Amino acid sequence: MPGRSFRIARIAGIPVGVHPLWFGIGALITWSLGVGYFPHEIRGIAPVASYALGFASALLLFASILAHEFGHALVARRRGVQVEGIDLWLLGGVARMSSSPRNPGDELRYAAAGPAVTALIGVSFALVAALLPGSSPAALRALVGYQAEINGLIFVFNLLPAFPLDGGRILRALIWRRTGDLGRATSIAAALGRGFGYALVALGALAALNGAPGGLWFAVIGFFLATAAGAERMHQQVGAALGGLPASELMSAPVTTVPAQVTVAEAGRYFAEFRYGAFPVVDAAAKVVGVLTIDQVSRHAAAERSRLLVADVAHRDPSLLIAATDEVAPLLERPAFARAGHAVVVDAAGRAHGMVSITDVQRALRAARVTGSQEQPVLSSH
Repeated sequence: MPGRSFRIARIAGIPVGVHPLWFGIGALITWSLGVGYFPHEIRGIAPVASYALGFASALLLFASILAHEFGHALVARRRGVQVEGIDLWLLGGVARMSSSPRNPGDELRYAAAGPAVTALIGVSFALVAALLPGSSPAALRALVGYQAEINGLIFVFNLLPAFPLDGGRILRALIWRRTGDLGRATSIAAALGRGFGYALVALGALAALNGAPGGLWFAVIGFFLATAAGAERMHQQVGAALGGLPASELMSAPVTTVPAQVTVAEAGRYFAEFRYGAFPVVDAAAKVVGVLTIDQVSRHAAAERSRLLVADVAHRDPSLLIAATDEVAPLLERPAFARAGHAVVVDAAGRAHGMVSITDVQRALRAARVTGSQEQPVLSSH
């Protein structure tokens, strides 16, 4: 998912975030329903009431999307996979998990759970719409009817065999089960996803050129699918190249630590002296509590650096702390690692034993390329 989200809630122990683009999409849905759908369904409705119903519909829609993602997340958690969070963003939502599925059965369960929740929501709204008496307010009938219709469309769209849609993930699980090869299953599903995405881009552009501006939506969705499918395939290639490689094989050791209670200005001297890009941050008992990067120091003015403590600015996400025996590949799936560019290898007591950076991972991927075991994906440098 591009960009960063900010947290709005924690539900069932799972952080829920919202990407800023979500508000733009919510406003667009509110406007389009307020201008077109509700005035068409309710004769003589006032503009204020129409937009209010549009806003309520947008909130219900995204609540449905959130429930869809919780379907994925709760099933994954029951199968022993840690869920790092759920984010609402441009085209819906995404459940972020700490690791990939371990077998085809798990993948199938994760993928099917979301559409199952959406189907239940859609059927529930359809039943309510069918049971509403004729004397019910037109606004209520229109609101419920829209939710039944939009959830039905989401259900159908998500089951298209275009990776990384849920239908594409179901297809990948079935191919994986048949072939026993996750890499091959991912390549096939991703190729279908990219093909479907490019087809949507072409159809959307053609529709827009023929006077149907709504076709641009298809082009945007198609571009997202093609890009996401390619990214998923690359992710799988990275996992195959680094599969089984423990952090102890890549980490830099020994490490210099920075006390959490020193100021950011004092910590700046560590970067000047040792020339490292990041340092583990430790408490009074030498236990690692976070990671301090040079970017976090440089983004503050000199006056701020003298007031702020390292503990106030360091990355403190627990997913940045790993054991020496942990595999490196899952690190690349962790948003915190993408942001910090470094993780700390800790011992059983939580003390720093070494560090793994994206640069270390890039070196390993280059080595894999030289030996011919895997094509080298391109990673961002920190």
